[in-house]
Amino acid sequence: MHCAAYTDMRYGSHTRNTLDISIPQAASVGGVYNVILFIHGGIWMYGDKKNRPTFLDTFRDRLIVASMNHRYIDEHTHFPDLVDDVSAAVAYIREFCSQHNAGAKKLIIMGHSSGGHLSMLYAYQHHKTAPIPVAFCVSMAGPTDLSDLAYIYSFKKLGWIKLFYQTAEKATGYHPAEGDITEEGYSENALRLMSAISPLAFVAGDTPPTIIVHDVVDKIVPYANSAALHSVFDVYGVDHCFIALYSGIGHYLGAKTVKGGAGRYDKTVEARVVKAMNEYIAKYCDSVATALRAGALDSRAGAT
Repeated sequence: MHCAAYTDMRYGSHTRNTLDISIPQAASVGGVYNVILFIHGGIWMYGDKKNRPTFLDTFRDRLIVASMNHRYIDEHTHFPDLVDDVSAAVAYIREFCSQHNAGAKKLIIMGHSSGGHLSMLYAYQHHKTAPIPVAFCVSMAGPTDLSDLAYIYSFKKLGWIKLFYQTAEKATGYHPAEGDITEEGYSENALRLMSAISPLAFVAGDTPPTIIVHDVVDKIVPYANSAALHSVFDVYGVDHCFIALYSGIGHYLGAKTVKGGAGRYDKTVEARVVKAMNEYIAKYCDSVATALRAGALDSRAGAT
């Protein structure tokens, strides 16, 4: 790899506000580069930036690649705070690149599991105002609809139902009352709260293109979540690539931890994701289509 690597760069005041970033060596003579930002999984309460996919190394010679930590949800830190962390990290990356003689062109934001959720939530809510314009999103087994009752059945079967309730409370800052969340469904208030933190709820005609990766036997994040996002994208005409897997590799997509804590995913998954990313980079980062899409968004924004 021909890149300069920087670790544990601080983008905020919290101890978890750190990121790792690599810049192609060619940037030493100037230039503008597309950026990949990866967000780790861990049910928003665990995980670390070192748990990045090894296949990201294939992009380091020509793209700026970063992996971030965010605050964990707890009694005082909820999903909006985590989205704020992503916003701060993107702003920091832009400034950091500028200081190192490299411009930040377009942002590819991606993550696995809860990291995929945060990637989509940030991109769908803030793509119009992001410090680095969002080109597209990559969700690897990321939750899209937290109001899906399939979560209750999945977590109960795993013996994690209390964890589901705790996560919902920490994510929203609301203490569920008796009957708010049951196997029969959600109360009106609980449904509103869970929908408000679901990427699916923010899909519109100008939602950034998205690559969705999900295995049908995922026992943690229901496959139905990604299938629903796929269907809603079809309704709104959002460009997307649905990499639906039927190989039985589950939620972790065959990932095995290797040196430094990074994950090496199933070979077929890695090949398909890298191929799709390269196609979307050509389409939305490096081509005329990007300018055309930006012009369409500007026109739409001016009409409002």
